[in-house]
Amino acid sequence: MDDHALRSRIAGIEWCHPIDLGGVVTRPEWHVRRRFARRLKFLDLPADLTGKSVLDIGSWDGFFAFECERRGAARVLAIDTYAWDQFGMDGFLLAHDVLGSKVEYRRLAAEEIDRVTIGTFDLVLMLGVLYHLRSPIAVLERVRTVTSGTLVVETHGLVPALHERYPLISFFPGDGRGSGARHEFCAVPTIECLVQMLRAAGYSTVNVKHRPSLKALKKLKAALTGRPQTGRLIVHAS
Repeated sequence: MDDHALRSRIAGIEWCHPIDLGGVVTRPEWHVRRRFARRLKFLDLPADLTGKSVLDIGSWDGFFAFECERRGAARVLAIDTYAWDQFGMDGFLLAHDVLGSKVEYRRLAAEEIDRVTIGTFDLVLMLGVLYHLRSPIAVLERVRTVTSGTLVVETHGLVPALHERYPLISFFPGDGRGSGARHEFCAVPTIECLVQMLRAAGYSTVNVKHRPSLKALKKLKAALTGRPQTGRLIVHAS
């Protein structure tokens, strides 16, 4: 389709990701594009994925799945339920079609991941997923069974005023079960908590790639408000 028709299709979809569809970007706002460029930098994904297999958990519009395909991955499987159920998967399907992508996709919840059904993967992406889960450790154990190489976890990390080095995690009843309270916490772990959960799930090597920024200010705010703060946390596990 021509650019005008493509822009019309894009305008009718609620997008999360800024995907470049041959010069037409699904979310062209500079701050959105900058945010996702920074995310890619912080995630520290291999520049060359030639011959590798990738699982993208919670894919939504497919930004990271298509990026891994662009980097040469031989197989990419994108799975989702919550975002596709809540917002639809029209964005993913449009991008998939326009890009001529071979990314596989299936409606599958993180809680349903099964090695027999989907196989194993050299690289597993679990980006912005952990804090949506009712039982994070149970899902991490499932994810471990399909990880033959590296798992990359990006999540909100808990920054309390005190006990930062203690394995704390906030309780979240799970997507679709929340009370809708304005300040309701999701399942947000401290760094130590996430590291210990990954080790308990069976990963022997855990490397923290990115820690919450402005930690001192956040700890001060947590002390003044009586409410822990959060920040971006990225961990690689194998």
